[in-house]
Amino acid sequence: MARVRTNKNICLYCFGDLDASRVCMSCHRKADDTPSPPHHLPQRTVLGTQNRYLIGKALGEGGFGITYLAWDLQQGIKVAVKEYFPSGYVTRVAGNNQVIINSKQNQAASNRGLKRFVEEARALAKIKNLSGVVNVRDFFSANGTAYIVMEFLDGMSIKKYLQRKGGKISVEEVLTIIRPVMDSLTQVHKIGLIHRDISPDNILITKYNEVKLIDFGAAKYSNPDGRSLSIVLKQGFAPPEQYETHGEQGPWTDVYALGVTIYYSITGQLPPESIRLMMGKETLKRPSELGIEIDPGVENALLKSLAVDRKKRYQDVQSMIIGLYTPKTPKKQVSLAAPTRTATKKAVPRTATATTAEKAAAARPAVTATKPAATAKPAAAKPTARPASTATKPAAKGSGNIAVDKSAKGGTAKNNAPAPRKDGKTAGGLFSKLFKK
Repeated sequence: MARVRTNKNICLYCFGDLDASRVCMSCHRKADDTPSPPHHLPQRTVLGTQNRYLIGKALGEGGFGITYLAWDLQQGIKVAVKEYFPSGYVTRVAGNNQVIINSKQNQAASNRGLKRFVEEARALAKIKNLSGVVNVRDFFSANGTAYIVMEFLDGMSIKKYLQRKGGKISVEEVLTIIRPVMDSLTQVHKIGLIHRDISPDNILITKYNEVKLIDFGAAKYSNPDGRSLSIVLKQGFAPPEQYETHGEQGPWTDVYALGVTIYYSITGQLPPESIRLMMGKETLKRPSELGIEIDPGVENALLKSLAVDRKKRYQDVQSMIIGLYTPKTPKKQVSLAAPTRTATKKAVPRTATATTAEKAAAARPAVTATKPAATAKPAAAKPTARPASTATKPAAKGSGNIAVDKSAKGGTAKNNAPAPRKDGKTAGGLFSKLFKK
């Protein structure tokens, strides 16, 4: 008789089968039953509709959530489960995994954050199957909080990749790596969504040489009319409009962050903060001034992406792609001077006789920016680097519930990845109203 796979006898390293001695029959590692940190979900917890997801080790955590490696018991694949858990605002009740807000003062802020977390799931669900963006498979509420289930990406961030490469890479390499992300962002922006947190930390290179943009936690719909938006930014990567609650944010906001990511990747250093550049307290050095070998046309396009005046920046990613990948020999360099602010002068009635200065000003030709003609978009090459994935030793603690791995046949786990779920069903709970469509 075939052995039934449950959350009790699945290896949390490779999701193979544990034998009677709790040694994996696939990777030959012994199960580790060390308790998880108290604020984490205990390993072997099962979540989701119909007890679908087996929680393994924590992959990472930030200010607003914890991401776990998990096993889809229905479809037999690894997934990443992101839990809304704002550090400092909530605590976990021992024994039942409930997440509760730790004070009345934190109630409003926690609920706003939860709403934004659910909006992230909904936004990502609209942009499935883009090659350069992480795919969302499911989202649901449980334990008084919310969860997003995403495809599991085995690889490393561009930040870690740069560290392995000595701190910087060539212009050609970074443009090859980042192209799939830029192509996918053009589609993301078409539905009115902006990421607002692009950086080397949030772009992953998988072991299959895929490049994916992750973490849409700061994503919002663009506000070209200057309506109020929350101030969420990453210092060094955010343009001036992100520092203002009424700053006009749109695709040009992500253009700036992409520009900083490219600049950082080729120079090994961040440009000065945009707000300091705007105030004229610091100046931006051209990559060529730092000894970087770069085509003048590409450098001009990069510097235009980094313009602190949003009106002088590329207004969309597609224009940025044209500038970077089909560069033209510049007639003049992009100005790096901070925008000047002049006092408003009272209008003076014009006389019939024009002065010499007025005549010279009238004769001076107006300078207009020429937009490069669109050319056929070159095929995006896969990045050459194949970074090795690293495994972290997990802690384990048995949970009281038992779930059956429905994906297993004859005790063997499936390794093929089926099509993602298309429904957005929830498991109810305290915040279930947020999931209503």
